[in-house]
Amino acid sequence: MWKLVNVVEETDSAFNGRIQILKSIEGTRILVGGISQSGWLVKKVWQSALEKIKKLKPDLQSVLILGLGGGSVAELVSQYWPESETTGLDVDEKMVEMGRKYLKLDTLPNVKVVIADASSWVSTCKEKYDLVLVDMYKGVDIPPEFTTVSFMEKVKKLLRKDGAAAFNHLYSSIEKKDADEFGKCLRRVYSATASVTPEANIIYICFT
Repeated sequence: MWKLVNVVEETDSAFNGRIQILKSIEGTRILVGGISQSGWLVKKVWQSALEKIKKLKPDLQSVLILGLGGGSVAELVSQYWPESETTGLDVDEKMVEMGRKYLKLDTLPNVKVVIADASSWVSTCKEKYDLVLVDMYKGVDIPPEFTTVSFMEKVKKLLRKDGAAAFNHLYSSIEKKDADEFGKCLRRVYSATASVTPEANIIYICFT
């Protein structure tokens, strides 16, 4: 069954290149390189992971999102933990602008937006968080600095005692080998890990 998809805006970003805003019967998506960065499909990818975390951690005070994009994951966090304070970090101001324009990012309660490069920001951040969500894609790729054990250890240091972190990775036949290696690195850093495989993704849930 064919679905009508409308491109409602195209814009250029110094970081991500061409950004497209698509609307269809399912909702709105923000795409880079043909891959959804924000919108209904991204929420679908993250939903099962956050439901699993919600069962384990029903009450959270603080959440950090590395790779805020247009704010779709922040919207889910606001639904599952409405009392939590959320910090959403993204390097691409244009992407955040599109989230405000098309995905109602500005209407989310208790969400603080930070425009910064996560690779340096995590090294200097003094705050501690109950949950860190990592979704660091640039188009179809994760920049290599965010796939290292060093970066994973820096994320771990941002967690409070008994905190958790979740990392998203594409998991199609093309990316499976890299994703499995990524998971091995995470298991070297965290005391326990679990995973969910929604759509063509895998989300690793890691515990201190």
